[in-house]
Amino acid sequence: MRLIDARERTAAIGAPMRNAAIAFDAMSASAVALVTDQGVTGYAFDSIGRYGKGALLRERFFPRLLAAPPDSLLDRHGVIDPPACARAAMANEKPGGHGERPGAVGLIEAAAWDLRAKIERLPLWRSLADYYGTRDAGASIRVYASCGHFRDDRLLADEVARARDAGYACVKIKVAGTLEDRERIVALAGGGPLAIDVNGALAPQIAQRWFAAMAEFRLAWIEEPAPPLDYELTRRYAELTPAPLATGENLFSYDDARNLLRYGGLRRERDLLQFDPLLSYGVAEYVRILELFAGWARRQFLPHAGHLFAAHCVAGLGLGMAEAAPEATLPYGGYWDGVRVQDGCVKIPDLPGVGYEAKANLFALLEHR
Repeated sequence: MRLIDARERTAAIGAPMRNAAIAFDAMSASAVALVTDQGVTGYAFDSIGRYGKGALLRERFFPRLLAAPPDSLLDRHGVIDPPACARAAMANEKPGGHGERPGAVGLIEAAAWDLRAKIERLPLWRSLADYYGTRDAGASIRVYASCGHFRDDRLLADEVARARDAGYACVKIKVAGTLEDRERIVALAGGGPLAIDVNGALAPQIAQRWFAAMAEFRLAWIEEPAPPLDYELTRRYAELTPAPLATGENLFSYDDARNLLRYGGLRRERDLLQFDPLLSYGVAEYVRILELFAGWARRQFLPHAGHLFAAHCVAGLGLGMAEAAPEATLPYGGYWDGVRVQDGCVKIPDLPGVGYEAKANLFALLEHR
């Protein structure tokens, strides 16, 4: 078996909404396909929030992948080996300075995982569990809804209520990192577990008062109160609150994860880790990060975004929860067609690979239709 083509399409997925850091009106995402000489194609779709990676893929990473000796991309059974594909794409890349590179390589590895699982005739979660020896893997996973972006605050309560009605037990909303956040949260408190995402916007001068105001809500977690690479400020914020902090979605490598562990002051018994396999060179790098945090329970890992691929990672690696935009009419929202969230859980359908083909509006992007 050999790869004969690698394709990328940059899809416009903009929406009139924003968080405390960015607007999404011009957002884009990459849809990737790896084609084999056996008529099997592996697909991958971007994790939302970091724009498409077409230029990187076409100029550097696809040519290296396709130029690699075919046997070097296979395991000893002659099946495509996704970490080997990532290594081929990374040939002659200097260490460090990770930037947007990890997301491009992560897409290649993800498409190779879809391809491998299809060849094995397994759902991806089962292929991952077999590859990495996960003992407690299973098709049923916990999920939470990510919504409540800044648009029309009059619709916020209805948006959260619809997510809960759709079966999500835990819901996450965006806040601004200001003392006015209390007003945004108070109308939603009491309806079920609620998390908030600050997107790094909390100013140190109001932090003590802000955390005190948040204490009344018993939040499921407070996400990224400090800028992602400011480990010292993350440590200081962890000292100001007993609430669980969540961070890691904007750290794209083992190197960055190691610095978070060394200097971020996170509490092993309480805090949550949101590294994103699709944005962090792929599953192989993510598993290295899991091993780095070996003293932490796997349930404390909540991969950022990643959609259907991340759901398989949660199932196949025994992680805590998967994140989803609850609106299924979005290509990156909801789950597979006909699959419903029940009591905060989803059961991944028994389909080969990721099952992109079973979500029509997303597969249309992947098929370049």
